[in-house]
Amino acid sequence: MRVPLRRTAAVSAAALLASAGLTACSPEIGAVIGVGVDESGQPVAMLAWCTPRPPDVLLLFDADSDDHHPRHTEWDWPGRQYRVPDDAESPATVPLTGFPPARLPDQVVNFAMYAATDDSSFSSRHVRFRLDDLTGREPGSVLATDYQDDAEPLRELTLDEFTRRGAEQC
Repeated sequence: MRVPLRRTAAVSAAALLASAGLTACSPEIGAVIGVGVDESGQPVAMLAWCTPRPPDVLLLFDADSDDHHPRHTEWDWPGRQYRVPDDAESPATVPLTGFPPARLPDQVVNFAMYAATDDSSFSSRHVRFRLDDLTGREPGSVLATDYQDDAEPLRELTLDEFTRRGAEQC
């Protein structure tokens, strides 16, 4: 009876270690993402990357939701995804068509967005923002998350600074 118990314990321990190893893996950071506005004041995503190809998709969601994966069918919070054109060149602007929706639940005030590849080969870090952050913003400026000393404040960057950050990700 002791042999099967030891074998069960060993198999359980191996499964636990394998599970921890698999969930600890995450894509490399190969892009930066920011948010800005176009000439009409419509929110846009800004992307810059250092990889041979652009990210495939932008994921925009309610930053306070438990579900950080946008639904793929209709504009229905917790979020939405936007395809990045295959021939996009860095830096790229991606219109956030339909954002913000005409009606948002009252509790949806903080948004987060990141870029990723379909094959998980690389992604960007998140940018967190509120609609108020975009009010009165000039086209061409980019709000990006400043990852320094474990703080994550928004920082306004010129397009040149943002592009340089993207090039420095690799």
